[in-house]
Amino acid sequence: MLRTFFALFILGVATVLFVAGFRGSPSKLPPIEIFRDMDHQPKMQPQHSTNFFADGRSARKPVDGTIPLGYTVPGRYLQAGAKNGTLDSVGFANLNDYLHTGRVGDAYGDGIPVEMNAALLDRGQERFDINCAICHGMLGDGNGVVKQIANWAVVANLQDDRIRQQPDGQIFNTITHGKNTMGAYGPNIAIEDRWAIVAYVRALHKSQRVVLADLPVEKQKELQQPAKK
Repeated sequence: MLRTFFALFILGVATVLFVAGFRGSPSKLPPIEIFRDMDHQPKMQPQHSTNFFADGRSARKPVDGTIPLGYTVPGRYLQAGAKNGTLDSVGFANLNDYLHTGRVGDAYGDGIPVEMNAALLDRGQERFDINCAICHGMLGDGNGVVKQIANWAVVANLQDDRIRQQPDGQIFNTITHGKNTMGAYGPNIAIEDRWAIVAYVRALHKSQRVVLADLPVEKQKELQQPAKK
């Protein structure tokens, strides 16, 4: 019994060495595929022919009304750099002005270089809630869902003085290129939307440390009136 085991063992080792010895050698035979994995898939490849469709083409005409990724519908941006039907496929413009970089020369600039109005803040809130709140929290206090579930201590609290004191351009730059464990959102968020997020972050800053004197006079009077019983 023991002799049979050793004989089979030696035969197995010899077989492995024989097969391994030809690895990398040229051969006209197809390779042996023990595990095919996903090397061969029943899929349609762009620009390839197929017998499945009557016209012989694998690429299909888009459904009527389809909007290509990166383009817009009126008044709505869909992806990075998308505005007025133009496409910036990577989200990082070649222009070196403040709008596109958040920098003035070698320093970060301050100010929002797009028209500030209620619509911009609404847009900023929408984009913030979609892209940022999952980590930074709805109030920007760093208590988002990701931190609660994964217990990440590295999520930045946007209400910290360190962030509050940063120029607007620096916050824009962080959104664009990412920082530490935060990835770059430049390819995913339009330039105008990034500035809208910066404006909304500033609104969050004010909302958490607002004082009576910061409010309009009419609102101050309203809050100072005694409560009705």
